Amino acid sequence: MRRAALLISATAVLAGVSCGPAAEKPKDPDDLPLLGTKPFSLLPKPEFTFTDTHGNPYDFRKETDGKIALLYFGYTYCPDTCPLMMATLGAALKEVDPAVRDQVRMVFVTVDPGRDTPERLRSWLGSFDTTFVGLRGSMTVIDSLEGVYGFPPTKKESVGDGYVVSHPALVYAFTPDDKGRVMYGADTRKATWVHDLKLIAAHAWHAGAATAAESPAVPSPEPGEAAGGPAGIAPTTAASGSIQVLEAYAPAPPSGATTMAVYLTLLNTGATADTLVGLDSDVAAMASLHQTMHTDNMAHMKPVPFIALPPGDTVRLAPGGLHGMLMALKRHPAAGDTLMMVLTLARGGTLNVPTPVVRYEDLVR
Repeated sequence: MRRAALLISATAVLAGVSCGPAAEKPKDPDDLPLLGTKPFSLLPKPEFTFTDTHGNPYDFRKETDGKIALLYFGYTYCPDTCPLMMATLGAALKEVDPAVRDQVRMVFVTVDPGRDTPERLRSWLGSFDTTFVGLRGSMTVIDSLEGVYGFPPTKKESVGDGYVVSHPALVYAFTPDDKGRVMYGADTRKATWVHDLKLIAAHAWHAGAATAAESPAVPSPEPGEAAGGPAGIAPTTAASGSIQVLEAYAPAPPSGATTMAVYLTLLNTGATADTLVGLDSDVAAMASLHQTMHTDNMAHMKPVPFIALPPGDTVRLAPGGLHGMLMALKRHPAAGDTLMMVLTLARGGTLNVPTPVVRYEDLVR
């Protein structure tokens, strides 16, 4: 059985970078202290030519030769995993030196070419970083490419008046010598990207030795990260009986989207369990509770009938996990707006929750 899990080393993620005296710099690129997930063996760099958003052929190997090539399979209508991963990487590229940034080629292959027109791909990717490359190609070839890394063909699942698409929740990183040395999952933080991109760019790939650049320290979490919500966004507070909403926010949907995600942090202060059985909003004709599942690094969403709220416990609906879905949108709230959500609780009745609309960039950690 082909399983992506076989690619992943059990010792992949390092806990941090030591701050003591500088150790001898690695001469072997396989020894670089990268924070991403290292595969057991080097990943093959695929050969394919798809069409970019300007209608030109894009030869992946040729166009990324000698560069840090980042390859991702996703789609622009994804309301959870894809935009957050692109926003995080885009934020990281704003923090590195231009010399490092110039070495990076982020290539986004859509697994939904029916809806992801060239214009939409170009606009959506450009909202995160104008250098990101969007490609469209045959789904037969795309499924074959995903199969190289042990993933099954993509699947469409109906959601409301549209559909979602399963896809690998990994960015594959190929170093300038065309070797796939590391992978980055949906939970990768900005600091990890900054650290690894600097480290890869500083290595003398064609000289076989490291440069004098030291491994950059991974910065400490920014204030507000511990709560998991967007930094700088004032928390929403609401309560119904023993259930308190400590935080609520919703990323603004991209143009043309028919769905949007909403996130909450709920606290049950009572001694009796309650259950979140539904939600609603005046901006959508339908709404439901969902969970993003990551099975062998494949991202797919499924509806859930309810979310348990144990007594004395805090339950988070957050990117990459449990979340609310507003479907068949009647209008498209913009960042800075506030929409009204109505939560339905099994014991606590209904709860009106004013919910700030934020940018996906605000969710970057």
